[in-house]
Amino acid sequence: MVEQNELLLKEIEIVRKEIKTDNFSMAIRELVQVYRDGDLELFPSYQRLFRWDDNQKTRFIESLLMGMPTPPIFIAQTKGSKWTIVDGLQRMCTVLETMGLLKKSKHEESVLAPLNFTHTEKLPSIEGLNWITLNADAQRIIKMSKLDLKIILVEDNVQAQYELFKRLNTGAVVLQPQEIRNCLIIMVNEDFYNHIEDLKTFPPFVKAINISDAKTIVEFPMELILRYFISKKQNLDFSEYNISNELLSDFIDKETIKLLNDKNFNIIDEIALFKRVFKLLNQLLGEKTFKKYVEDKDEFEGAFLQSSFEAILPGLSHNIEFYENEGKVLLLDRIKKMYSQPQFIQGALRGKKALVRIKELKDFSQNYFANDN
Repeated sequence: MVEQNELLLKEIEIVRKEIKTDNFSMAIRELVQVYRDGDLELFPSYQRLFRWDDNQKTRFIESLLMGMPTPPIFIAQTKGSKWTIVDGLQRMCTVLETMGLLKKSKHEESVLAPLNFTHTEKLPSIEGLNWITLNADAQRIIKMSKLDLKIILVEDNVQAQYELFKRLNTGAVVLQPQEIRNCLIIMVNEDFYNHIEDLKTFPPFVKAINISDAKTIVEFPMELILRYFISKKQNLDFSEYNISNELLSDFIDKETIKLLNDKNFNIIDEIALFKRVFKLLNQLLGEKTFKKYVEDKDEFEGAFLQSSFEAILPGLSHNIEFYENEGKVLLLDRIKKMYSQPQFIQGALRGKKALVRIKELKDFSQNYFANDN
C-alpha cells in the first residue's frame, strides 16, 4: 500500500508538470475584440449543436446585468496558436449574438441578428428589447462585465484536444458521449463531420436502423455510422485494449481519432460504399434489416439489435460486389440463418462486454459473409 501511494504521488507530479495553465479575467469588450481580430476560434458549426434556447440566453445576459458571478470559460491553446473555447461556448456565443456579432458560419462574414430578449424574473422590463434598442448604460454594463478565463496549453494533437474537451464538459446541458464526440470531430475536421452528418438522413440507413426519436436526439445514428467505419477496418487492433474492461464510448473515441488521423481513410470512397451496403440491405429487408429472424414464424421481429448490426456489416461491406450481383438471394438466406449459428449466438450473448462482443462478431462476420463460403 505504501509503495502504491508513493507511485501515485510520482504519477501526480509528472502529470501536473505536463499541464500548464493561466488564469485571468477579461472584460467582455476585450474578449469581443479578440474575436473580431480572428484570434478566438468558436467553430460556428457548433451552432447545430448549440442547445441554449432564447430563454437560457436571456437569463445569462440577465446575470451579467445583475453582476452575478458566472462559471469560467476554458480555452485551449496550442503553442503560438489561436484560442479555442472548449467549455463555455454557449456563454460566449450568447454574448456575441446579443451584440449582433456572431458569424453565421466559419466561412462567411454575415452575422446573426441580435438576440431578442425574453421575459426574466428579476429584470422583466428587458423582454422584447435587443442590442439595438437597449440603452447605452445597459450596453456598457454588459461590455464592462468580466469573464473568468482559464487558458490551458495543450499539445498540438487530436488526442490532447479530445481529452480536454471530454474533461471540461461541465455546462448546464449534459451532453451524451456522441454529442461530445460530434463537437470534437468538428473541432478537428469539420469536413469529415459534414460528410457523416449527411449520412444520418440517408433514407436506406434511416429505414434499416429504424430507431426511436429519443435515440435519434442523442445522436445514436451518428454513433452507428462511426461504428460501421470502425468495425470494417482491416487493421482494427483489439490487442491495444483491455476488451474486458474498456468502455465502449472510450473505444469509439480512440478509434474515431485514428480515423481522423488516417491519411489512407478516403471519406468519399467510404461513403459511396456505405450507401451501396445500405441500399442493398434496404432492397432485401428494409426496416427488418437488424431485427431478429424467428425461424418458426419465418419473420423478423423485435427492435433494432446492435449484435445484428455488428455481425452483418463488416463482412458484407468487404464483399459488396458479390452480394450486389449474383449473391442477393444468398445474402438474405445467410442473414436468416445467422441467428442459429453457434458463433453468432455465443458472440451476441446478453451481458457480454461490448468490446468482447464487437470483436467476436467482427470475426464471425468476416468469415460468415465471405463470398467463398
